[in-house]
Amino acid sequence: MKHWYGWEKMNSEVENFKLWRLNTIKKFTHELLELPPYFEQKPCLTTQFLYWTKERKAYDLEIRFIGVSSMKLDMFGEGYAGDIRIQPESIEDIQFYVEDYEDGSISFYCEAIEYLGMQENIEENFKHVLREWNRLAGMLEPAHAELDETLEILVDFIDRPVVANILLEGVTHENSDIRDSAYEYLWYLDDPRAFDIACAGLKNEDVLRRINCLEYLGRWGNTTIIPQILDMLENDEDPLVRCYAAEVIGYNEDEKMIPILQRLLQAEQDDVARIGILYALELSGHPELERIFDSLKNEYYIVRIRAVLYLTGIAWNNPAVFDSIVTILQEYRELEETVAAREAFDHALEELVG
Repeated sequence: MKHWYGWEKMNSEVENFKLWRLNTIKKFTHELLELPPYFEQKPCLTTQFLYWTKERKAYDLEIRFIGVSSMKLDMFGEGYAGDIRIQPESIEDIQFYVEDYEDGSISFYCEAIEYLGMQENIEENFKHVLREWNRLAGMLEPAHAELDETLEILVDFIDRPVVANILLEGVTHENSDIRDSAYEYLWYLDDPRAFDIACAGLKNEDVLRRINCLEYLGRWGNTTIIPQILDMLENDEDPLVRCYAAEVIGYNEDEKMIPILQRLLQAEQDDVARIGILYALELSGHPELERIFDSLKNEYYIVRIRAVLYLTGIAWNNPAVFDSIVTILQEYRELEETVAAREAFDHALEELVG
C-alpha cells in the first residue's frame, strides 16, 4: 500500500489484519527522529495499538507515523491515551482523524507509516476469556462447545489462582454442563484440592464422572490410590470404567502389579475392560503387544479405538516397535468401516507420521 513501510510484513504477521481495527492507541510518543535513508529530522508519532482480530484475540501492534504535521494532541486532567482513536479514512494522500471523547475530532497529516512489529497481548486475552467465562457461567443453558472453547484457553493460564478457583468451584456449580466441563478440564490442574476431588469422585454414581476422575488420577495420582483403583478394576459395574482403572495402574509402571493384573485379566469377561488390562500389563513390563494388535479386529469399535490410542503411546515410548506399529495401524485403517474408529486411526497416524 502506498506510503506504508512493511505493509506486506504486517499482513503476514498479524492474524486477519483489517485496517479499520486500528482504532485504540494504548500509548504513544511524539518526537523528532533521524530516519534512513537520508537521516533527515522528522517529527514522528510512535504508537502502540491494541488490535483485536476477528476471533477476539488481542495484539499490541506498533506503528510509527513519519513526518507528522498539523497535529493537536491536548490531554486534559487524568485522561489517558486509550481515549484517542485513529481512524483509517483518508482525505487526499494520508490524513488520520483522531477521536478525542472530550474534545471532539482532531486530525493530522503524515508523510508515511512504518510497521514496527507486534506481539500477543497476554493480559488483554486473559481478561477477555475471564469475561467470557463469567458470561457463560451466568447463563441458564450455556453451549457445551462454548464452555470447552473458553476453558481450552483458560487452562493456558492454569498457574494463575483465579483459573484454579474457576475449575475447583466449577465442579460444584449448579449447572450440570459447567460441572461436566470443569471436571473434564480439572485434568490440567496439579493441586491437592483437585486430587481430593478426584478421589472422592471415584464413588460418584455417574459413569462419566468416575472416568473423569480416573483420567485425573492417571496423570497426577500416586501409589497411595492403587488399592482404591484395584477395587474399581475388580468391582465397578461399568467395563469402560474398569478399562480406565487399569490404565491408572499401568501408569505406575510397577512390575509387582503384573500377577494381580494377570489374575484380573483371566477373570474379566468384557473386551473393553480387557484391553485396558492388556495395556496396563504392557506398561508394567509384561509384553502384550501382540494381543493389543489382535484387538484391532475386535467386533466392538470401542475396543478398536482404545487399542489405537494405546498403540500410539507405545510407539512413542518404544522406538524399537515404532515402525511395526505404524504399519499395523495403516493396514487396519484400510479395513476400518466405523466412522469414529476411522477418525481414531487417522488421528494416530497423523500424530505418528504426519
